[in-house]
Order: sequence, then structure tokens, then C-alpha cells
Amino acid sequence: MTGNYSNHLITKIVLFILACSLLLSACQNVSSQVSETELTSPTSQPDATATKQPSPSPSPSPTPGPLRLYLSASLPEKLFENTPTPLGMVLTDNPIEADIIVEVVSAEQTYELVNYQVYALVAPFFTVQDDITLDELKAQLTGTGDRKNAPFKGVYAKEPLLLLKRLIDPKYPHRVALQPTPSSGLSDEPNGYWMIVPFDLLQPEFKVISIDGISPLDDEFDLSEYALSLPIGIRLGVSRPEVTPEILSALLPESNFHPEQLTSLIMTGVTAMARDTAFVMSTEGVLYPGTNIRKVMRGADLTHISNEVSFFEDCPFPDPDYDGFIFCSDPEYIDLLKELGTDIVELTGNHNNDVRAIYKIDSVPYSLNLYRENGMQWYAGGTDLKSAKAPLKIEHNGNKLAFVGCNSYGPLMAWATDESSGSAPCEDWGWIKQTIVDLKKEGYLPIVTLQFQEDYLQTATSLQIRDFRPLAEAGAVIVNGSQSHVGKALEFYSGALIHYGLGNLFFDQPGFYITYDGFIQKHFFYQGRHISTQLFTITLENTAKPRFMTPDERAEFLQIVFDASAELRSTQ
Repeated sequence: MTGNYSNHLITKIVLFILACSLLLSACQNVSSQVSETELTSPTSQPDATATKQPSPSPSPSPTPGPLRLYLSASLPEKLFENTPTPLGMVLTDNPIEADIIVEVVSAEQTYELVNYQVYALVAPFFTVQDDITLDELKAQLTGTGDRKNAPFKGVYAKEPLLLLKRLIDPKYPHRVALQPTPSSGLSDEPNGYWMIVPFDLLQPEFKVISIDGISPLDDEFDLSEYALSLPIGIRLGVSRPEVTPEILSALLPESNFHPEQLTSLIMTGVTAMARDTAFVMSTEGVLYPGTNIRKVMRGADLTHISNEVSFFEDCPFPDPDYDGFIFCSDPEYIDLLKELGTDIVELTGNHNNDVRAIYKIDSVPYSLNLYRENGMQWYAGGTDLKSAKAPLKIEHNGNKLAFVGCNSYGPLMAWATDESSGSAPCEDWGWIKQTIVDLKKEGYLPIVTLQFQEDYLQTATSLQIRDFRPLAEAGAVIVNGSQSHVGKALEFYSGALIHYGLGNLFFDQPGFYITYDGFIQKHFFYQGRHISTQLFTITLENTAKPRFMTPDERAEFLQIVFDASAELRSTQ
């Protein structure tokens, strides 16, 4: 380290002056006590009758020097920007003579404390591949793999390049061809460049690629098992100075991965527990539809369901041959939502007032009470217009999320009024845009969901583009089309992820096979930012039970949707 760097660090010592002054004082007291002990032999008692002989003058004790701190030169200096050097410590370039050493963890050493810097391998978002083995990554980056079928042209990385190379190939790190990241970052080019980035610098436009099936976004992520976890430790030199754990902790660079600051959110498309879906639930069991997806749905911190149909105590037994469009749900079906860990219910659906249309009974208050009793919150619908338009605000792990939505499609009977229940009408879009702006000013990340005009296309229509994009411009971080029975195109626009339709979750449309395939989204928020989105792909079986696609099914479906998404980028 240079002298200038040492001076830069020493300016940040205020919090440690007192602690280190006490440390030095303690060392001097110990020295003084040793000198006094040497004046009298511990094995003999003084003779009271003996003539006292003058004691020899003690030899002066050496004044303890300042503690020497070694900060590994292989680590990037930015890791130490917020690392203070207390008074009484000096930086040294020699780890052998250092009293305290901060370095990459070695198996041959014992460390007082260890933190991890976590990196992620990322590709452009519209990449079909999800995982790569470490051996394959190593082979491609050392030129020993099959370049004809390589998933990328190359891999970019910022500092610490050499350390990242060692993580990929500890034996021959210099063979690993990592390239410095260009200022332009990643492009959307298929099979183009991938990149290794620090976890805290993830962006939604990146797709996190797991390595050997492990991703830092996993629900049960194990730092020590992940290929791109860089352990940094602090240890004591041969002198073994007495240093408080607080000082050691402050000298160790802070980790860039804090799971207690991470929030995961599941979001889904159409749920309508009626018709054939309801018949299967009533004959196979209420929890049957969630059999295959339960673990993923429950694994998130927050789980969202867009439930379009209200609950009604006198809802008749479902008729599988019914081909109409007026629905109700048996109150027992709430158990499915509860079993899947539902926290947030979206009420933009156009069937929420069907019970009133048939039976002349407002079932929305009853439905809201069921949600409340089961610990669920809701938005975009209510017992009057004001409550329907009110955003739902949630704070979790320091991340402030706000949900707001509206129904632009109708029908008229589905909309809330000043005196009656229903979904929030989009009207001229003015109120929801202003709500987004206000939420941003309050520090919230606005998440907007819409009940829009339905179609059976995987591309986005011109009407959708016209109405969805301005919500991103207003400041939304996510804009979803909740109306679509089809998994539709996505785009990044004005800093937001827009997904024009997620498709069905729990709803049957026999014969319309395009409606069998759809998405479950999983979003991640970290330190107040939206940092990543995973797309789970599902397909319907047995009329009511979605399952995750096989790898081949997923690849084919993603390619179709991503091709449709490419058309949007040409219109931006």
C-alpha cells in the first residue's frame, strides 16, 4: 500500500481513538507490573531483621511500538475505502512482520473473523440458459471447451480479476480469459458476452446464471458452497497482540451480501377458482392444484395472487360442463391460497362482482373478511372507490414496496364506485400515475398490476404498449398485465420491467392450449433497489394443477416469448 493510501485511511480513525488509546495504556500497565515484580523474588520472603540492601535499578522496559496492519495487495483498494486505521496502527507491506493481517482466506491459516464478497455470473435477461457447471465455465474460459457450442462469446469482469480467476481455476488462474468490463456493459445480443458482477451491483436487466445449480438468489443459499464466494479473513501475526473483537471486526472489509436486507416476492397471473378448476378442487381436494408449486410459492418472503373471483357462502357445487362467464368461489377454497403462503391478494379482476350480478348480494366484504382472517392483505379493490384506489404499502428487510393496480377493461359492474364494492377503474390513468409519483417521493418501489383487454397473443398489442409504458415512465419498477390467460412478451422500459401477461395460474380453458403455459415471477429487492427477476415456467395438467416445465419445454417456451419480446425492443 502507498503512503498516500495510508494517510487516506488514517483520516477515518475517529471511532477508534478511544479504543486503541485504552489498548496502548493496558500494554504499558502490563509492562509496569512486570518491572515491579522483578524487584522481589517470588520464592523468598524478606527477612525482617536483615539489613536492607539497596535494590538495583531496573532496566528500562521497551516502549511498545504501534501495531502493524497488513491489507492484502491482491484485494481491490475499494474494499478498504470504509475501513478505518485506528491511532497506534501503521500499515505495512510485509505480512510476515504484521501484527494484524487482512487477506483472502487460506486453508493453512487460522482466522479470527471471515466475511465473504459474493459475485454473480450474469447474462443478458433474454437468455434461455439457466445454469452452467464450474467445469464447463472453466473449460470455456481456458480455451479447452467446445467453442462451437459455447453459450457466450466471452465473460467480462471488473476487479479483482486475478482473484476471480483463482475462484474459477485455483490451479491455473492465469489461463482464465476474463476480460475487463467495457463501459457499455452487456448487450442483448444472443450468445453474446456474460459478466461477473458483485452481488450488490446486480440489475434487473441481468439474468443470474447458477453455477452447479447454486445461485446467490436461492432461498437457502450457502455462501461456503458457491463457486463465486470470495472469503476474506482477518488473522493475528506471530506476536498475537491483544486486540478487541470490535476492532478486528471494523478492520475486516464489510461483506457485500446481507441476507437480512434481501426481499423476495412471488407474483402470479390469473387465478379464478371456478368452473372446471373448482370441480377438480371439490373432487380431488382443495389443496390439489398447488401440489407441484407449493415449495416455490412458499419459499418467497412475500407471495402475490391475483384472485379474480369473489367468495360466496352459497356458491353452488361447480358444474364442469358450464361454459358461461359468471363465477363464484366456495369459501373453502381460501385454504389453497393459505397453503401457498399468500400474503398479497390483487383485486383488479373483472369477476369480483359476479355474485352481485346473479344473486343480488355484494360478496366483496365477505371475501375481504376471509382474507383478513387468514393474514392476507389486498389492493386494487375494496368496498368503495377510495379504498380500491389506495396502494398497499409493505416494508420488509428495509425494502419499501407499494402495490397499486386498476381495471381498464371493466365490465362496468366490476368497478367500484363511491358507494359500492369492486375493482379500481383505471379511468384516464391520471390518478394511478400520480399515485406512482407520490409513492416514489415517499421512498417506495411502486409495483403496478393491470386488468387489461384480453387477447390470446404472446406479443404485446399496440394498446398495451400505449398504456403500460407511461406507468414505467411515472416511476414504477414493475408493471404486470394480470389479465392475460397467455404468457406474453416482456421488456425493460424507462428502468422498469414490463410483463404484458403472465398467463394462468389456477384457471381452466379446455381446448385453448396456448393458455396452458405461463409464468410465475420471482423478484428480488436489496437495499432499497429491485435487483433481479427469475422466471419460473409452468404448464397446466389435469385441468387444475400447474407443474413446472421440463428443461426442453422451458427452453422452447422461453425462446418463443423472448422472440416476441425482441420485437418490442425495436419500438423503443
